[in-house]
Amino acid sequence: MGINEAAKAFGIPKTTFKRRLKANNTDKNDRLGPDCSLGSNAELKIVNHIKKLQKAGFAPIRTEVKIMAFNLGQLMGIPNKFNQKEGKAGQKWLELCLKRRSEVSIRKSENTSIARALGMSRETVGKYFSDLERIMTEHNFYDKPGHIFDTDETGLQLNTRAGQVLAEKSSKCVPSVSPGEKGETISVIACCSAEGIFLPPYCIFKGKNRKED
Repeated sequence: MGINEAAKAFGIPKTTFKRRLKANNTDKNDRLGPDCSLGSNAELKIVNHIKKLQKAGFAPIRTEVKIMAFNLGQLMGIPNKFNQKEGKAGQKWLELCLKRRSEVSIRKSENTSIARALGMSRETVGKYFSDLERIMTEHNFYDKPGHIFDTDETGLQLNTRAGQVLAEKSSKCVPSVSPGEKGETISVIACCSAEGIFLPPYCIFKGKNRKED
């Protein structure tokens, strides 16, 4: 197929065909517009770092990613138009980066205190399941779901809530480690059997001290 015939068949100007052929530029992934500010390799470094932070329980917020991009550009000597005074990339860069890198997205995180995060380990989880298997075997509970009850406590925070962070797109739960359980909390204790029989939830509200008079 000649240039004229191809231009007519695909609705592309002849000059575009001629310019691309002359420059030997036939990459089908080529796109219009300027390249990203930091380049593909630098953006990939940022994405991988975001994933590492998420696994450690410190998924970054938008501002932290902008600062991260600015510092990486300075470190690698990449020319850019980031805000030198504020020391961070702009909102437009972040939006375009998220479009280019579909593996990360804005997610809602869940607060996890440092005490709880540090208390979870492979040894702790392994011991729990070993004890559970031993008790299930000793009392022959495998075919008696009505004899198995599970109870757990959770807290409903009234004042504080976790913010939005950047994390891997397929993540179902994004924990965000915080210094502690902040704000007023209502403790709720639930108890349910493997057959679905449950006790009414037990709620513990914040106490109040009153003067004698």
